[in-house]
Amino acid sequence: MRSLFVASVKEFARRSLRCSEKAGQFTEMPLAQKMTEQKKKISMGRAWKAEELRLKSTEDLHRLWYVLLKEKNLILSDNVLKRKIFGSIGQQGRYGKVKRSMARLLTVITERERICQAYRKKLEDDYVAVQRAEYDKLVAEEEERKRNLPRVPEITYQLIRAKFKEMDLGKDNIDYIKKEVERLEKREAAKKDLDERFNYQGKVFLKPGESPPEGVDPSKIVQGFSSGILEQLRTGRLKISQEEVLRSHVKNWKMLSLKDRRVLLGMINARRAKDAKSEFLKELNLLGQKIAYDNMQSRSAPSS
Repeated sequence: MRSLFVASVKEFARRSLRCSEKAGQFTEMPLAQKMTEQKKKISMGRAWKAEELRLKSTEDLHRLWYVLLKEKNLILSDNVLKRKIFGSIGQQGRYGKVKRSMARLLTVITERERICQAYRKKLEDDYVAVQRAEYDKLVAEEEERKRNLPRVPEITYQLIRAKFKEMDLGKDNIDYIKKEVERLEKREAAKKDLDERFNYQGKVFLKPGESPPEGVDPSKIVQGFSSGILEQLRTGRLKISQEEVLRSHVKNWKMLSLKDRRVLLGMINARRAKDAKSEFLKELNLLGQKIAYDNMQSRSAPSS
């Protein structure tokens, strides 16, 4: 019974395989014949040129991209079928033309994006330039308005003292305000003059003892001076003048009053004394360590 069942199954499989082979012959041969005829009769156009693509709008390029993409997928599908039937895909001139067209289309799109970005940057630069010009104009107008307004000094303790001094003398006017304004203007003018004199950009710096070069504006020459501190360190003279201390710590020390100089010198000397004391203690500590080390070495050494 079992042998009869196995024989019937084998017979069924053999007939099914024979039917599938016959069906494959009926389907593959006409398809191969049709592919051969198409291969003989097919006529291909050329690829799209970049000049032609530049004449089209962005919407047309968008549609053309999907048309080329569809054509590319169709060619790839045909290649798969050709490989199954003929064993090779044959010439790929049509596929190369589609790829070149797609590459040129991307090039045109990139060119348009660059042009758009450059135009946008130009518009932004023009807008910034206009806004900057308007801002500079407003700033100049505001400075001109402030310059034309009468100057009112800030209320300070010195101004109030000047007011009471005028009232003690029996004067009730605004002369003290004018004097304060004149003092402030002179101070600003002196500061501006110092800034111009001590601005070393674009100027010729001369060392002590050098002669100025010919044909150079004297206002563009900066005469160097010998530092008193360096000279004292070189000669071993340890006393430093108060003027050298101020000049080495304060830039515009000549603008300070005598009282301000005394206060500032006291602060600087206190800091210098503190630093000197700390350095002295460090040196003393090192000296003590050296003496202790020498004593320990002398004790440990064998006596002769």
